[in-house]
Amino acid sequence: MNCVRCHHTDEAHETTDNDSLLKRGRCVIPSCGCTQYSDAIKKIDEDLL
Repeated sequence: MNCVRCHHTDEAHETTDNDSLLKRGRCVIPSCGCTQYSDAIKKIDEDLL
């Protein structure tokens, strides 16, 4: 999945302690100023949980 702010993959963003896809930190690409991963997911299907 890609960040809606900087369009880099979720793997290019620092992970947090819980390793959640929805809560990732800043982008580690040197030229990128994105401070937090943002996903386009608005609603999580209960079946996926």
